[in-house]
Amino acid sequence: MFLFNISYVIPASRKQAFLQWAQGEGRKAAQSPLLCDFHVLSVVAIPGDKDFAKSPDRNLSLQMTFDSLADCREWHETRFDSLMMSYAAWYGKDPLFFATILKES
Repeated sequence: MFLFNISYVIPASRKQAFLQWAQGEGRKAAQSPLLCDFHVLSVVAIPGDKDFAKSPDRNLSLQMTFDSLADCREWHETRFDSLMMSYAAWYGKDPLFFATILKES
C-alpha cells in the first residue's frame, strides 16, 4: 500500500474551516477510481515541543492510499492540480504545503 500525504500549515483560527473544506470540496477534488481511501489528520503534538499547542499555526494532512506507486503517480498527474486549485480557492494565494509518497513496509 502507498500513501500520498499532503501536509498543510494554516492559521489555528481556520482549522475548523479547513476540516470542512477537506471533507467536502477537498474530498471531491481528490476523487479518482485509483484512490483506495482518504483521510484528514491533525498534528496534535511534536515530541519535545511543549509549546506546540500554543502555536498560532496548525499542521493538517490529507492522506490518500493507493495500491501501487504507479497509481500514486497517475493520481498526481491527473488529480493533484485540481485538489490544490480547490485548496488555493479556499485558502488564498500561496498556500504553504508539502507532499510526499510513503510506502507501507
